[in-house]
Amino acid sequence: MQYPYIKTMRMSPLTEVKLHNEPYIAGTNKTYMQLFFISLSILIQSYTQDLSPVQVTDNISMLIPSDFRPMTDDEIASKYFTTKRPLVLYTNRDLTIDLGVNQSVTQWVEKDIEIMADFQKSNVFNLYDDVKIISEGTKEINGRKAVYMEFISTVNPDKDSFRNEGCIQKYTYIQYIIVGKHALVFNFTSPSQLQEEWQGAAHQIMDDVRIKGKIK
Repeated sequence: MQYPYIKTMRMSPLTEVKLHNEPYIAGTNKTYMQLFFISLSILIQSYTQDLSPVQVTDNISMLIPSDFRPMTDDEIASKYFTTKRPLVLYTNRDLTIDLGVNQSVTQWVEKDIEIMADFQKSNVFNLYDDVKIISEGTKEINGRKAVYMEFISTVNPDKDSFRNEGCIQKYTYIQYIIVGKHALVFNFTSPSQLQEEWQGAAHQIMDDVRIKGKIK
């Protein structure tokens, strides 16, 4: 087997080999591999978020990152330009990553969930200048059928603006579950550059949503 950091190697365990242009004894091969896997493990752990189960409403419980907090009404109005508060909206310390739950105004029945998904997907594409789908589909979440879409969105800068701003790119995982006559919308959003750090947590959160009873 050859490893990317080894330039030359012979079969004798005492043969001198080049590693980053430095000599070492081939018999120490195992040590370098151990160090590699330790470093990889540390890197993976650094991307593992601390999630705790929280009863966010009377009917809904879900995993919430430990350093997230509920957004204030003023923060919601300022960031989302709306005075209507979602059912649930959490954010991190610097207000760059949001996790929310909302309820659709339009009434739906559970058998029409895939029709609703197509409708919502069309809305997503109309909201942004560009959308790149990472994954989408249907799955079962704790006994309830859900549809989901994971994507990177791009909003281009205003050409008429005097401010020299670049495009805004976001990573989003959005999930829909119909309960009663309404769809619950679960949404995780972060800057696209944090996707690698938070994508795994977003999947964990969405896959562990628990809903009891009917939503009023």
